Amino acid sequence: MGIIVQQTIRNSIATYLGIAIGMLSTIILFPNILGAEKYGLTRTLIAISTISGQLISFGLPSAILKYLPSENNSVAEKSNFFLKLIRPVGILLIIYTAFFFSFQDQWLKMYEDPSLLSGFFWLVIPLLISTVSFTLLSTYVRTFYDTVFATILQEVCLRVLIITWLILFYFSKIDFFQFMNLFISSYIINFLILFIYSLHRKFFVFNFTNSNAIKPNREVYTYSLFVFMSGFTMIVVSNIDLIMVDIFEGLEFAGVYALSMYIGTVISVPRKSMTKIVHPILSKAFSDNNLQHIEKVYKQSSINQLFFSLLIFIGIITNLQDVFIFLPVEFHAGKNVIIILGFAYLFDLANGANSQIIITSKYYRFDFITSILLLIFAVLLNYILIPRFGINGAALSTALSIFSFNSIRTIFVWFVLRIQPFKWHTLSIIVLGIVCFYLGELINIGGHPILSITIRSAIIGTTYLGIAYTFRLSDEFNTTIEELVVKLKSKN
Repeated sequence: MGIIVQQTIRNSIATYLGIAIGMLSTIILFPNILGAEKYGLTRTLIAISTISGQLISFGLPSAILKYLPSENNSVAEKSNFFLKLIRPVGILLIIYTAFFFSFQDQWLKMYEDPSLLSGFFWLVIPLLISTVSFTLLSTYVRTFYDTVFATILQEVCLRVLIITWLILFYFSKIDFFQFMNLFISSYIINFLILFIYSLHRKFFVFNFTNSNAIKPNREVYTYSLFVFMSGFTMIVVSNIDLIMVDIFEGLEFAGVYALSMYIGTVISVPRKSMTKIVHPILSKAFSDNNLQHIEKVYKQSSINQLFFSLLIFIGIITNLQDVFIFLPVEFHAGKNVIIILGFAYLFDLANGANSQIIITSKYYRFDFITSILLLIFAVLLNYILIPRFGINGAALSTALSIFSFNSIRTIFVWFVLRIQPFKWHTLSIIVLGIVCFYLGELINIGGHPILSITIRSAIIGTTYLGIAYTFRLSDEFNTTIEELVVKLKSKN
């Protein structure tokens, strides 16, 4: 089993475990304990810090992945290069903090009702510092092809901590002010654990006296600048809909939209898991000028992301009615948001690792151009559609942006490299998905919603995976199953 499949499976297991915990907190605990407005506050703070974090990190995570995967460099050289590379981040954090507090009142005036947000707005700064630090450090650890531990921290441990604070708040052991402070502290704890782990694994060797150590040069920072501009616009596009919903509609609708967006983005887990290992592998393939391997990774990423994400999407939309039974009535308005965003993310995943290929190639400047166009397009669409259609308008603007952006990128990769992500099995998987969707719609269990969700999901999953295995729609899936069977037999 190749390293991409191994790491993807392990990351996916950790991520899906996190999703199971996240579903508990996001669908049951957050809405019922905090309500839409206070839940919207937590999502708004995260959205602001995410956009700000991209600004502060200045594209350095991608530069780390592009210039540090080489196995020819020692740990001392890598750690020194990393520490010197991230020096500008500290300066940018100081500048950002000064501007943040200087213009805090002007920013709050943009919101429909800033009364709740104003009391906790300062928490953006510690949240920003901890998330930027975690992102940079986890990216550095990924250059050692170690991606699983950071995933467990981000997807599982963080959610367990937050659930703990929610339960304490529910039983009145802490008040809401204390909850918010502990909520932010969870991100700080996550970074500290990862830092201790990286020291334990000896990924760092502090030797600043080495005069022969590799140093960041003009090429590195030029690359970082272009990736920063494109990455910043992508983060803005991913979060601008939530922020603009808050601005136009208020924190309550922001909470509804955030919950729907979370459920919709669950289908993107295969991409998150695969990207963590694909990026450094593509960097090495380009440095070796191995276009054949790049094309193989491109097709693998497309077919496997579509294969797994389509099954998740079908499971979500066929169980929506039962899922919404657990939610307060005000959250039911987000049903169409889930469906719209789900289709958009499916299209994104089906196009494979087009973004990673462009970023790790000599054409990385094109990533910047398309990202700027995407940002302008997304902001204009949100500005037009949210006042007219509310949260459904925000979902439509995001979906249209994703469709346009991925189409342009896939066409560009085909034009310059003469490779494309699709196989004949792509069509077969889509047909299988349609069949399983209608199968799910026909299943009417009744009774308790958990029983209904469990039985319907089991029937859909068994049918989907069984047919896919029989007709070998994903070679990686079949190979993984066959290897697991061999291991189980050998143990017996």
